[in-house]
Amino acid sequence: MGTAQSFLDRVHSLAQLEKVEGEPSTYAELLGSDLGETSTLGDLEARDAALAVALGNLDAMHVRAMRLRLDHALASDSSIGTPTRNVFAATIVGYEHDLSLLGQRAHDIALRGRAPDPAHVADLVVAQARAVLGLRAAMRTAVLALIRDLAAAAVPDADRNARDRKRGEPERKRWSAARRELEAVAADPERVLAAPLAMRLTAFPDLLDEPEPEPEPTFKDLLELD
Repeated sequence: MGTAQSFLDRVHSLAQLEKVEGEPSTYAELLGSDLGETSTLGDLEARDAALAVALGNLDAMHVRAMRLRLDHALASDSSIGTPTRNVFAATIVGYEHDLSLLGQRAHDIALRGRAPDPAHVADLVVAQARAVLGLRAAMRTAVLALIRDLAAAAVPDADRNARDRKRGEPERKRWSAARRELEAVAADPERVLAAPLAMRLTAFPDLLDEPEPEPEPTFKDLLELD
């Protein structure tokens, strides 16, 4: 996705990773610049899908980051081989709330691999995981804040379209559902990962919002009618 994806794609060395660690909010800023304006339901659906992909791409980058860190930290260790390092990297997000489990598994593998100090090897693995997960949390927080802000900013337009007398009832009902979904995303931005926006809109019951009241005719308007 434009410059935001290029920012992630450059992470193929420890030096490049360290640059990203120094600017964890840059990805979200670039992502915001990449996204276009929204004026139609189709625009909203496309942007919603792009944001979901962006979160997935962020996790893919952190798999690479974990592998880079493991290879660097375990450069002189042969007890944990390439296949296991790949597994640890691929499953890093699953250890977010249980680093002790990762440490125990790394210790057991290092022990079987006849490491001189399995506990030290396990500590190295956990330290790399903690660094990668910390970066992921910082970058993800920035992206979720962007999603929240974009959704909140889109609510007034969705509400206006849902009340527009010039639109047909089916379209107004879809805009009403969009408004309610945008409000929900503003409260919980991770909703973009649940399903495509069009599918999420179908979960809302049909609702035809009351249109804005017609303005009272002025004296000049009444004279013109005569």
